[in-house]
Amino acid sequence: MIDGQGRLQPRLATGWTLSDDGLRYAFTLRKGVRFHDGRPFDAQTAAFSINRIIEPNSANPQKVWFGKIETAQAKGPDLLIIQLKRPDALLPFALALPSAVMVHPDTAADNGAHPVGTGPFRFADWKRGHSTRLERNDAYWGKKPALRRAEFIYMQTAAEKETLLAEGLVDGLVSVTALTNRFLIRPDFQMIPRRVEGKTLLAINNARPPFNDLRVRRALAHAIDRVRLSALYGPPFKPELIGSHFAPWRPGYINLVNRYPYDPARARALLRAAGVENGAPVTLKAPPTDYGRYGSLKIAADLEAVGFRVEVEPLDWRRWMSEVFEQKNYALTLIVYIEPMDLDIYARDDYYFNYNNKAFKTIWEQVLNAHSESELLHWLGEAQRQVTEDAVNVFLYMLPELSLMHRRLTGFWEETPIPSIVLEDVRWIDP
Repeated sequence: MIDGQGRLQPRLATGWTLSDDGLRYAFTLRKGVRFHDGRPFDAQTAAFSINRIIEPNSANPQKVWFGKIETAQAKGPDLLIIQLKRPDALLPFALALPSAVMVHPDTAADNGAHPVGTGPFRFADWKRGHSTRLERNDAYWGKKPALRRAEFIYMQTAAEKETLLAEGLVDGLVSVTALTNRFLIRPDFQMIPRRVEGKTLLAINNARPPFNDLRVRRALAHAIDRVRLSALYGPPFKPELIGSHFAPWRPGYINLVNRYPYDPARARALLRAAGVENGAPVTLKAPPTDYGRYGSLKIAADLEAVGFRVEVEPLDWRRWMSEVFEQKNYALTLIVYIEPMDLDIYARDDYYFNYNNKAFKTIWEQVLNAHSESELLHWLGEAQRQVTEDAVNVFLYMLPELSLMHRRLTGFWEETPIPSIVLEDVRWIDP
């Protein structure tokens, strides 16, 4: 598992070793674990789950994380062997992500509607579009959670959230980015920081002129006032600035925030040197989010101040996925990356940034070939430096989030390296 500080911790696997050639992982699995329906968890089910991810017709959204696996095999009930095609020092991290959840062969087909897992809470009910209810798994092998049940309600608008709060129908809101002051000052609730992996960036199509010129991309980085931009969420939220595609609290972080300070004069000089004419048109495609709607206007103002003529084109998510992510039909866009340790996207040939850099790919091979934590962190640092020096994108800030929770509820993880809401430590305390 990945704990609240982003560290790998034993859970279903109690330990693992890597062969000297970096091509064979051996995982020792915990004994006596059962799925919520009573079926046993063992090396056979673990091998099934992993092989299911890598099969050709797999629809796993994070399949690329597991692309170096050749096969997974059970060697007895408690030993799982994963053979790799090429070294991958990040595989243990990938296996701790939600996309690598362990499933039983008998229930896997129905996981979309009725998931059966091994964790401290079991699925109880799902009202499509309204809510999901979980109940405590009293047969859980580990520490029993304090909560007997939890219900997650899906809310679409700020008005809906505030109505449910006012009526006392919810005990808290997760991932708050906007609320009126009357709720922020309620004595029975408190705002809890929630550090998420929301790396906010101005994505650049590195293959589209004039942004195929390094000087132009660096000019964009100097042109944007990140401090002013990060204030769009209001006083309660204080986004942390970033200088590369990496969370500041993650091991291996390199502080590159000041590599491109806000300097419109420097931006204009770089644009002149690159031959970009004053008034050059550019379209910024904005997704349907607060950072997209409002952030795009602030960025457009900054870019126009250095000589661009910017058209902001609002998109819904369907069009954004089609035009930007799939067709790469864009020049600039705003986006937030919530996945941890996703620097590997800069090594993908077909990724929508159109960044194809041999130096970065060489560095990333060193990341994957690392045989120690210190070696891994060193090369992760070099990877950050490379994408920053190449100004692949303009790295802006970490998406600010708070959770508004009842004061008697405690135990929420304040750092969430993976996009999950962890309940196992949550409990009610006496008034």
